[in-house]
Amino acid sequence: MSEDALEAAHQAYQAAQEALHAARRKLAEAVLDAYANGEPVGRIAERTSQSTTTVWNTLAAHGITHHTRINGST
Repeated sequence: MSEDALEAAHQAYQAAQEALHAARRKLAEAVLDAYANGEPVGRIAERTSQSTTTVWNTLAAHGITHHTRINGST
C-alpha cells in the first residue's frame, strides 16, 4: 500500500469516527427529547432499535434515573 493510500485510508477512518460521534450525540438528544415529552422508555427503545437498558444508560449519562424527572427533580 502506498503512502498516499495509507493517508487516504486514515483520513477516511477519522471522518467515519467523527460521523459516528455526531450520530451518537444526535441520537442521545433525540432520546432525551422523547423522554422529556413523556414517551415511555420502552417505546423509545423500540423506535431506536435499542434495548431499554441502553436507553436508560443514555438517560443516566444525563442525570436521569428511574426516580427522577427530566428536570432533575425527584
